[in-house]
Amino acid sequence: MPSDVVQFSDGEKLLVCGFMGPMNAERCQQVQDDLLDKIGQTDGIVNFDMKEVTFASSSFLRIVLTVNKRVGKDRLKITNVDPQVKKVFKMSGLWDALGMG
Repeated sequence: MPSDVVQFSDGEKLLVCGFMGPMNAERCQQVQDDLLDKIGQTDGIVNFDMKEVTFASSSFLRIVLTVNKRVGKDRLKITNVDPQVKKVFKMSGLWDALGMG
């Protein structure tokens, strides 16, 4: 998996997925399978750390929805969201649907 897109940090009952740069369709396609495999190996909290994300495409929103469906919104946390990226989540209705509001 390209380390310039996402880096993982495993802790006890916590998997931090630190995304970097624009999460466009191409970059999402590069990481999706490995990301879902990694998430499938944890039974703890999954934290999507978005502090270095500059853009989120519909492909990234699809990944968020897929992860939410697999782990549940109680185990999925999305943190450090740039205001412009937050707008995308809000416009899609995901921000409130995931309990982020």
